[in-house]
Amino acid sequence: MAEQSVLTVAADAQLARRLAQGQALICAKAATDFHAEPITLDRKSTSAQALFVVASSCLRQIALNQPGVLAGSPEALHQMRVGLRRLRAALSIFKRTLKPGELDDLKRELVWLTEQLAGAREFDAMLESHRKFDRATRATLAGEAELRRELTQRRHEAFAAAGRAVASARFERLIVSSAVVFLSCTDEDGLGGLPVRALARRALKRRRQHVLEGLEGFEQLDARERHQLRIRVKKLRYGTEFFSSLFARSRRAQARFVRALEGLQDTLGRLNDIAVLRGTAATWLDGATSAPASARIAFAMGVFTESEQAGEQSCIAEVAKLRAQLAKAPRFWR
Repeated sequence: MAEQSVLTVAADAQLARRLAQGQALICAKAATDFHAEPITLDRKSTSAQALFVVASSCLRQIALNQPGVLAGSPEALHQMRVGLRRLRAALSIFKRTLKPGELDDLKRELVWLTEQLAGAREFDAMLESHRKFDRATRATLAGEAELRRELTQRRHEAFAAAGRAVASARFERLIVSSAVVFLSCTDEDGLGGLPVRALARRALKRRRQHVLEGLEGFEQLDARERHQLRIRVKKLRYGTEFFSSLFARSRRAQARFVRALEGLQDTLGRLNDIAVLRGTAATWLDGATSAPASARIAFAMGVFTESEQAGEQSCIAEVAKLRAQLAKAPRFWR
């Protein structure tokens, strides 16, 4: 009985330490925007140990951008979204080290937060594109000023919604519980005990191949399929970042590989922005009323969207070139 009591006290103390570490992520002070820190993995690490290091880095990036998001900083919001994408990529890359269903609740919460931030990013990107459109064309079309005010208002509302999400108890629980979960995942039974270098080689090889296969016949893909391919590219890019220190002797080869991936990310991101704008414009046009202001905004949105779509074909052509670069880039992990 006494032995059981001692074990219970020890377990409670360990849990308290874990909760304190998670809470420290929330309470830490950060600059207006907090970028991802370099990840250094020990070449002798197990997969479970590496997952903890990677996940901790991602959680810090998410948590330490909370003040900036609350202040309405577009860059802080962008960096929090990057942290979320990195963490979701890590869960996918390291999934073989986890038990089936072990992190399902956490994954759902990460999707929730991602969705809460999505609108702010989309309207911020639209407004910035519209500013460039204005500067390039000096358009004097009816409805341009009204469209800009409408985009500004929707951006403001979306940032307010993002702020409410990251100020909520749900956000705090997500960070604290995630810290506890990843500390408990350091159990090295089964695949978690495998050397991380073996996992890295397998993951990078497989994901590179999936990206190259997806890029074949890219021009025939619809918007949803392009978006899924963009996610694949991001996961490969983040995987390269996670495992970079394990292959430090291949820095020049890594740099070539990363340049090709970054080019793909940028181009696919541009295509995604066009697809989002097209969908928003269709919604606005469908909902336009006979009121003069509504009709003018819908007209201006249509002209703006058509202008943005003019660059779509050049982006598609660029994807083919970038695929060839990625195919030729050295596989630095071999």
